[in-house]
Amino acid sequence: MNTDIVLVVGCINCNDRTNSALVAWTLGKPARSAEQFGGPGLDIAAAGVIDRSAWVESRFLVALWDTTVDAVNDRVAALAAQLRDLASITVGLKGSVYTGTIIPKVAECIEIPLEAPWDSRLMNAHKTQVELVILREPWVYSALDALYTDESLAVPAVLDLSAITGNAAAPLDLLLTADSADLHQVIAGVYPDESAVITKFIREAHVLSWSGGAAGTMGAGWPNGSGNTVWKTNSLTGVHAHVDVTDFEPGSYMVFANATRDSSCAPATVWTLYTAPVNISSTALRREYVGTISLPCDVVHGSGASTLELSFAGDGTDYAYLNTIEFIPASWGLVGWHGAAAGDHAHALRFADGLVYADDIASLGSRVKDAGLIGWQGTLVITGEAVASAPTLAVSLDASYIPRWEQFPCSGTVGPGPGI
Repeated sequence: MNTDIVLVVGCINCNDRTNSALVAWTLGKPARSAEQFGGPGLDIAAAGVIDRSAWVESRFLVALWDTTVDAVNDRVAALAAQLRDLASITVGLKGSVYTGTIIPKVAECIEIPLEAPWDSRLMNAHKTQVELVILREPWVYSALDALYTDESLAVPAVLDLSAITGNAAAPLDLLLTADSADLHQVIAGVYPDESAVITKFIREAHVLSWSGGAAGTMGAGWPNGSGNTVWKTNSLTGVHAHVDVTDFEPGSYMVFANATRDSSCAPATVWTLYTAPVNISSTALRREYVGTISLPCDVVHGSGASTLELSFAGDGTDYAYLNTIEFIPASWGLVGWHGAAAGDHAHALRFADGLVYADDIASLGSRVKDAGLIGWQGTLVITGEAVASAPTLAVSLDASYIPRWEQFPCSGTVGPGPGI
């Protein structure tokens, strides 16, 4: 008998030890699945664990008793009503930080036939047991925990997620508010390495070894708009460089080119060995989505290197310009928002519950993919841009996560309640 075990379904305490007791429980185990990464050419396939688990089945056996048959039936009906409404379920130990919330998706209340009184001289002699079968979200949630409150974040940026605790990956919520210029695009992805730095994901084009072209200056170029910030070419067939991606964790990456062109340059394009040419659409520096590919490109043994071939081209006369090539990890959780037109903007973007809210409106048409951020330590990689080109995007950031646990300090079968 354990009066410290908590099981609350909506507003009903299922272990109050006065009219109810939790007889047995099992939370179930989230199923793990593997995603297969693959692509054309030299792109390799690699399997990795992801947290897109199916619903989990949890079961609870609850005893209910009262002074009359009708009173017992009323208690069963009230519990069933809470399950029909899919009210949240609180489980754990009283006063424990591990007390969590189950979010049910489908619930069933299976009533075991009401037993006859075993001794009519006893109060609360009428009793029954009900089995609760819950199909729930894969994780058990607790209260929100703050990770960052930063009023002056310069994007692109990498944030350390090592403060995330628990024994499983947890959903992250982000709120980015424009400090001055309106937001036009924000993309964020989780990367499993805690030691990763921004220069791993944001590569400056002018420092790469190109087959042609020349370095140039551009005031809106990353990182600070001074000195050589772009590589330029007017070659119709294009110039290429090889980007070292040897030490990337095997997985999928969204590739962006921060590029621009002369107003009379038509067409201007950028591409990789594994993707088709993409038009450079703007005469101001913009992040063009080149494609999603799996990296590294080659299996490396010993001192060899894996490189990604990147190319861009002008129209033979007028110039295209490349500022950075950017890799946003996509296999471990990814969110994003992109204004459909050059002037589309938001003052604030909130990523929560698998959705993106642009100024508090769920922006379904402009979101990037439909996934959420699920992190466990590692790092968070963020890139983005304002409506007006600038070397970096100044935002205020609030980041939080919902801790989740696959197991609790006490689980399994517990002793019977009074009179059971």
